[in-house]
Amino acid sequence: MEQPSEARGLTRSGLIKAGAAAALAVGASGTGAALAGRSSAERVEAGIKGPKGGPAYLRRSSYAPLVGTTFRFHVLGAHALRLKLVEARALRGPGESFSLLFRGRRGVELKSGTYRIDHRALGSFELFVNPVGRGVKGLDLEAVVNRIAT
Repeated sequence: MEQPSEARGLTRSGLIKAGAAAALAVGASGTGAALAGRSSAERVEAGIKGPKGGPAYLRRSSYAPLVGTTFRFHVLGAHALRLKLVEARALRGPGESFSLLFRGRRGVELKSGTYRIDHRALGSFELFVNPVGRGVKGLDLEAVVNRIAT
């Protein structure tokens, strides 16, 4: 039996309309141009600022000196897992974009998802990570950070 529309919350058509409105707002504000890969000079001309400040865990410069150190990933219902940061690589794109590659020992199992991560230098924070490979050395997980503007 179908519920009245006001009791169901967000409908499919409502979601599509909201997505279209959001896309229009992004395109009209100039952020769409940043996402489309404009140069930094073109972004400045359009009034789109680059990222400034923000939390340390969202800046590549915070991770570069930490390559080779251990991060603790907290998994619900299990002990925290230790993974080593093996790479902090800059990516091309607007603003500050970078990739972090973590490696766990063989036998470590983690699915795509958001995890609470601890590091003695950065403190505690959450990041979305995705398994990108399993090799002889263990499981590789990647987090990608894209900061267009703050």
